[in-house]
Amino acid sequence: MESQKPKIAMYVKRPFGEKLNASFDFIKENWKQLFKYSTYLILPICIIQAANFSGLMGSMTDLTAMQTSGGIGENPLAALGPSFALNYAGVIFFSCSGGLLLTSLIYAMVRLYNEREERLNGIVFSDIKSLLLRNVKRLFLMGIACGFLFFFAVILVVLLAVLTPFTLILTIPLLFAFMVPLALMAPIYLFEDISLGEAFAKTFRLGFATWGGVFLILLVMGLIASVLQGIVSIPWYVIYIVKMIFTMSDGGATSSSVGLNFAQYLFSILMLYGSYLSAIFSIVGLVYQYGHASEVVDSITVESDIDNFDKL
Repeated sequence: MESQKPKIAMYVKRPFGEKLNASFDFIKENWKQLFKYSTYLILPICIIQAANFSGLMGSMTDLTAMQTSGGIGENPLAALGPSFALNYAGVIFFSCSGGLLLTSLIYAMVRLYNEREERLNGIVFSDIKSLLLRNVKRLFLMGIACGFLFFFAVILVVLLAVLTPFTLILTIPLLFAFMVPLALMAPIYLFEDISLGEAFAKTFRLGFATWGGVFLILLVMGLIASVLQGIVSIPWYVIYIVKMIFTMSDGGATSSSVGLNFAQYLFSILMLYGSYLSAIFSIVGLVYQYGHASEVVDSITVESDIDNFDKL
């Protein structure tokens, strides 16, 4: 009965509620494949990233213990040592790597779902590999370009704020208004065989035409992801609070407890893994927002029907 359900079309004009339904239906239909291959790629990253994250939090706990005992100087950052900087850099690096891999994977699977008659049934990693590598390369280039764009935008905002702080009344809303359409750049650049410059132009063309829909998708899917992240983060927060309480009460002896540190590490893996999986809702939501925007602005299905008229 599952195979008789119509395939979820991407390029369709949909009201906001139907875009949410299409996103949830896609996840519901393909949750086994999404879970399986996301776990293959993301769980190893979570295991390494959790070590950096635990080390980072351990440094903060040690700093709290030193403050409690009065054994800290005027510069708290000097007391953290080089391990804090290394762990912090590791958390940032693996967060970017995990997000890059997960986004590339989900878009590869969505593309296979649209192209294969059997959808995602029976897929193996070799079916995904070529698209995954292509998406990783393109998403990496896109990230660098967007990073430079954001960097120059922030410099411009700061320079204008130095001239007069009243410019922030205009520049901050403008910066936010331009950042929302950029959420569509990933599906545009990964689903279409176009250059980076063409992707930027199309992103703002589609993004501003459907600005409200992009914002609502980001807001609602972000709220769903936040709730799920909060749920999987509860065990880590509980063990962290317990550890902080004992650390402050016994002068730091508990911060070196092997049992508590190992439990915190395991819960860090769970928290990070759950955070990555919850991001799937936002990624899939943007897919159907992109399909809606493409149909509204460019009438993709109409042009496709015209191009293939002689084959009908």
